[in-house]
Amino acid sequence: MSYQVLARKYRPRTFADVIGQDHIVKALSRALEKDRIGQAYLLIGPRGTGKTSTARILAKSLNCEKGESVAPCLACGPCLEIESGADMDVVEIDGASNNGVDDVRDLREKVHFRPMRDRRKVYIIDEIQRLTGPAFDALLKTLEEPPDHVIFLFATTDPHKIPDTIVSRCQTFEFRRLREDDILNKLLDICQKEGVEVSEDVLGAISRGCRGGLRDAESMLDQLLAVTEGVPTLEELEMVAGLARPECWQILLEAVSNQDGAQILKSVDAFLQRGGTERDFVEQLVDALRDLLHVALLGEDVLGVVPSADRQQRMVKLAGALGQDRLETLMGMFFSLESRMNQSPLSARALLEWTLLRASRLGDLLETTTLLQNLRSGTLTATSVSAEPPAPVKKPEPVRASAPTLPSPPTSPTPPTPSPSATSIQDLLKEVRERRPSLGRVLTDYLVEGTLHEDRVEVVLQPLEDRSRRMVEDPIESRFLKELPSSPGPWTIRYFEKVQRHDPLGEQLKSSFEGVEEVP
Repeated sequence: MSYQVLARKYRPRTFADVIGQDHIVKALSRALEKDRIGQAYLLIGPRGTGKTSTARILAKSLNCEKGESVAPCLACGPCLEIESGADMDVVEIDGASNNGVDDVRDLREKVHFRPMRDRRKVYIIDEIQRLTGPAFDALLKTLEEPPDHVIFLFATTDPHKIPDTIVSRCQTFEFRRLREDDILNKLLDICQKEGVEVSEDVLGAISRGCRGGLRDAESMLDQLLAVTEGVPTLEELEMVAGLARPECWQILLEAVSNQDGAQILKSVDAFLQRGGTERDFVEQLVDALRDLLHVALLGEDVLGVVPSADRQQRMVKLAGALGQDRLETLMGMFFSLESRMNQSPLSARALLEWTLLRASRLGDLLETTTLLQNLRSGTLTATSVSAEPPAPVKKPEPVRASAPTLPSPPTSPTPPTPSPSATSIQDLLKEVRERRPSLGRVLTDYLVEGTLHEDRVEVVLQPLEDRSRRMVEDPIESRFLKELPSSPGPWTIRYFEKVQRHDPLGEQLKSSFEGVEEVP
């Protein structure tokens, strides 16, 4: 018997075998139980997520000799023939090669004939978006008034290319990319059934590299087992499948965060040694940066794949170390790098390495920019810029908005009553400055009042300019503050609003002498 590839051998046979698509399995199972099967279904989603397999399972559930059931017997003639593609009443059509109007007209003539043996006649049209405009027009009439014994199952990876007139006549189910953990468990099960030994590290790399597509993961594992001897290694996976592990980008970005120039150069060399180009490096690195932002802010990557708990925690920590401003600036640097490479193709590697080394010092550059802005605005004096964290500039004491009554005009400014936890607040701010110099300076320089509670920190700041306010309110920075070793919990940050005192004498003097009040 000829060898059967893993993707076909372990294809789901019943709804119970379908993983990662619980919302679809539940909906179709309920429809079968209540005998409310529609006339046309549109199955949309990325490749390798189970669209065609689900269509075949539904066809078996409808035509099993044991009767319509969520769990077909898998042993009768219809079940076996549908799985092998030999059932005369379940017709699978490739929309890419049978996309003309004549093909659809031929289908329209055949749908009116009753099934030869099965209860239902099922048409599974894969890649339906490849049909031509006239072919869609010819199909529309059949969808408007289909025979009772016919069910259409359409599968597509590009639903936006299908006319709305077709979509509106179908029940639509959207297949999602699978979670990394679900794919890993499936690969472990396959290896156990095949009697092969593959380390969990290698299977984990495949689960991450396939980006939510189970068929891609199975094909990658198949290829790896075919060409390696003994237990496959991560290095063999990279050479065979051309797969740069997500850990490679994690290591590189951690080196950028830590200003580790040697590791940056090693990462570039390792990628190019595997056969990738400088352009490939930039494209994949930008994707890794986007994934980092998405995982930190949304809990899933750009494609909607939820990473494993360990990798998610590591990515969130890295995103917190870099900060949102720095991540966005990094992406901008690599967008412009691509055009520079086009202008100087012979210097592509040098440009790439130079940009990465410069990116590793981006934190210092951003801090310098913040200092210059503060100097221009008068927040800092020139003598306060030094290697040590600058002491906060002394400001006039603000009037506390929480005071129940306003005192009579004082002869001299009255210093505010120090917070009982002022020392603890200053220690906490010092820790912030050591770990996040830019954030720490803003919190220290603009601090009006800080209170340390058992389960939270409350801080009142002077009004901030837009850039500083975005940094303080950045969700990544908020998580960083909450997870500080000395922090009791989340930080609540408010902004001081100055209370305007009513001064009748001053108003009269200004009116009489056309004076202007100077506010410090």
